[in-house]
Amino acid sequence: MKKLLILLVFIIPIFCEAQTTQPDSTKAKEIYCMVIASGKLFSNKVSIQVDFGQETSWWKGTHGDLIKDETGKVVNFNSVIDALNYMATKGWQFVNAYALSEGTSGRVLNYVMRRQL
Repeated sequence: MKKLLILLVFIIPIFCEAQTTQPDSTKAKEIYCMVIASGKLFSNKVSIQVDFGQETSWWKGTHGDLIKDETGKVVNFNSVIDALNYMATKGWQFVNAYALSEGTSGRVLNYVMRRQL
């Protein structure tokens, strides 16, 4: 009986610790977006669009949202790094990047970003 009591004293804290260290899925939520950078024709500037997962359509003109400030004015960027720094000030973190080639328009860079809610 004494051995069983000692065994329980050592085992019960292990189970209690295991229950308290499991992640709580209701606390940590993440959302993702994609920053799409493409070169402008006859210019060294870039065009930046953001994909938040919204429905897109070339016919309706909703092929990607331009970044707008608090007043609704479109924000223009000098480079991709300028756009990524702007997104970082809004709480977004860089996750991954990859490049696509689209014929005559040149290379399109995609940057996946996430933000904690």
